[in-house]
Amino acid sequence: MTCVSCGRSSVVKGASGLIRSTLNIGIAADEVVAERRRSCESCDRWDHGRCGECGCYTHAKTRLRSESCPLGRWSRVDA
Repeated sequence: MTCVSCGRSSVVKGASGLIRSTLNIGIAADEVVAERRRSCESCDRWDHGRCGECGCYTHAKTRLRSESCPLGRWSRVDA
């Protein structure tokens, strides 16, 4: 599967995102993360922790400034 947002393999992108999220590299502000998570959880494509559109784990994806929703519900944060 390929990520809709960036075109990379979802496995490579997912591993990279999980590592950055775990190491707190490029993390969005708490308010941004909370707003993104609310948006994901209210989306009909959200499947209990994963985005049904791109396959990403939303817990990590919503924390990263460089990420965006493949459906355009929220966008990257330029720090």
